Parts: sequence; structure tokens; C-alpha cells
Amino acid sequence: MFGGEKVKKADKIMSKKGVGKYIPVAFWVFLGIAAMSLVFLFILKKNAAVAELLNRTTGRAIRAALTTVFNVFPFSFVETLIIASPLLAAAIIVVMIRKSKRGLCFATRFFCALLSVVFCIFSFFVFGYESSYYGSTIEENTGVERNKLSKEELRDAAEILLSRAMAELDSVDFIDTGESVMPYSFSELNKRLNKAYGSFNDKYPAYQRMYSRIKPVMLSEPWTYTHISGLYSFFTGEANLNVNYPDFIIVTSAAHEMSHQRGIGKEDEADFAAFLVCIGSDDAYIRYCGYLEYYRNVVDRLYGADKDMWLEVRRKEDSRITNELSSFSTFFDKYRENVAAKVNDTINNAYIQSHNQPEGVKSYGLVVDLVVSYILYTE
Repeated sequence: MFGGEKVKKADKIMSKKGVGKYIPVAFWVFLGIAAMSLVFLFILKKNAAVAELLNRTTGRAIRAALTTVFNVFPFSFVETLIIASPLLAAAIIVVMIRKSKRGLCFATRFFCALLSVVFCIFSFFVFGYESSYYGSTIEENTGVERNKLSKEELRDAAEILLSRAMAELDSVDFIDTGESVMPYSFSELNKRLNKAYGSFNDKYPAYQRMYSRIKPVMLSEPWTYTHISGLYSFFTGEANLNVNYPDFIIVTSAAHEMSHQRGIGKEDEADFAAFLVCIGSDDAYIRYCGYLEYYRNVVDRLYGADKDMWLEVRRKEDSRITNELSSFSTFFDKYRENVAAKVNDTINNAYIQSHNQPEGVKSYGLVVDLVVSYILYTE
């Protein structure tokens, strides 16, 4: 039965004449959509209003649809595709060879189908996520002003963040190595972060409201060598998380990737949203992680500005905070210097710079400007 259908389909293709014999109509449709996407890509890079309009319309619809579909999978679908990519590539080559043996028209049509998939992914990216890099800034949406910071401001903000992290310590459990321990399962963390994002959306309605799922990565330990703690996959809508890191990093990284799901493209803005979400949570451990992680960022900047002030702040740390940070440094020593990290930094830097973030990977550190301004002047 199925063989007969294949023969009829082949006969129908062979009976076609001209271009239609080699290139299916669907290919021209996807090519036209991709061309339109390219035009919109140029426009949104030049016009913030258009970018914001797309981010709040087609962007929200596409992100919500993809996230809803791939929420069904408890594992990272995109990681599975990457792991299976050698087999997929081999399968594509085998099919292409078989199509070629049947005739040039069959091979050409199969190649057009592959190109159509590429066009589709490109269009999804433009209308679903690219606009998030060029629309309204997080300063405009939250009322926080980004200012050039003095070393005194860095010190004052660091002390406030430290005091708030220490205020949560009695609700936090630690193990012998000094690390804090997340007091619930990964799935429970997902629920609590979604709840915290609900509060974030209530306060900042400009951002997309959705329920999303964070996906633990199977190859988290080897992935750590790249220094990647999380990754948003725009074409599956998945927030992928490296669960090899200490728990306090896992929490803030999850919040960071979930902000990308909601249309916050720039890295420093996603980090700032993660900070606001964490400190706004009704869960003590999530608040602790938020204050500790961004205290770590601010105090690192302070070290470069004034080592004496840095030491003054560090001396005020509760021993549990000091041990947590020391434990993280010890953990990271194994992964600190390696070829994989250098290659990833080069690739990531190029990608970030090409998406309206001229500072490249240094963009991650720019969250300090926003956190300090929020703590000292906005809150």
C-alpha cells in the first residue's frame, strides 16, 4: 500500500516540467518568508519602536508556542539533537545519496527541503527573538538609571547586598565543604522561580508572562569546561541548565535563562532581571542566592577599583558566606583554564557583539551598574 503511494508520488514528480520538477512550491514559500524576515531584521536593527513591537507581538507568540510545545519533554530536546547530530548528519548523507541515485530532481527537492528548514529556523529567530536585542531597554521598563559608579558606591552597595544575604543565613543549610544546599528538588525550584516571575511581571508588566520549564543538561560536567552555566535555545524555547555548578549558581543561572524565555535578550539585562526575580521571591533560599551572586559580582568590581575597600567589605562577611565563596573558587579551579573555555569565549563574544552588545562577553559584568543603581537609588 505504502509502496504504491510512493510510486504514485514519484510518477507525479517525474511528470512535472520546468522548474517545478526540481523545486517544490513550499520551497518558494519558505524562501519568501525568509526574505521578508531579512528585511525586518534590517528594520528592527535601525528602529527600536519596530523591534519592541515585534518583541511584544510575534516574539511573544512564537516564544510561548515553542516553550509550551517543548515543555512536554522533561529532558533538553536541543541537547538530545546535538548529541544525535552525527547520526542525523549521516542519515541526511545517506538519504541524499539515495535520492541522487533516483535522479537529479529527487536530490534537488530533498536539498530544497533541507534549505526550507534553515529558512524556517532563521524566520523564527528574527520574529521570535532577534527583536529582544533592539527594543526597549530594561532601564526604560524598570525605571533604573545606569550610572558611572564610584568606588564608594560600589562599597556601599556591596555592604547592603552582603547584609541582606547574611539576613537569610539562618534559613540556609550548608554541607561540610562550605556549599549551601538547595532544600528542595529541581522541579520544585522550577515552580518557585515561575511564581517569582509572576511577581516580577506584576511589578514590571512590560515583560512577557508565561510558565516555563528549566531543563537540566545531561552533559553538565563536561559542559562546565566551557564555563557555560546555562543556555537558551531560541528554536526550541528551552532554558538549558548546567547542574554541575554549586546550588547558588544553579538558582541564579536558571532565573537568567528564564528571562531569555520571556524576551530579555541582552546578557546584562537578563542578569538584572534574574536579580530582581530572585530577591523578590517569597523563598528564603532563592533570595539568598540572588543577594549572594550579585554581591559576588559587585565585590569583584570593587576589587579592581580599590583593594582596601574590597578588604574592608570582605572582613564583614559571616564565615558561612566566606566559606561558600571559597568553596565555589575551589570547585572552579578544575575548569578555570582550558582550551574549551577559550574557544567558547571567542564564539560567544562574536555572537554577543553581533547582537547590539559591543562589549561582548564583558556584557555580563555590566549588570553591576544596574544592581548598584537599583540598590542605592531606585529601591
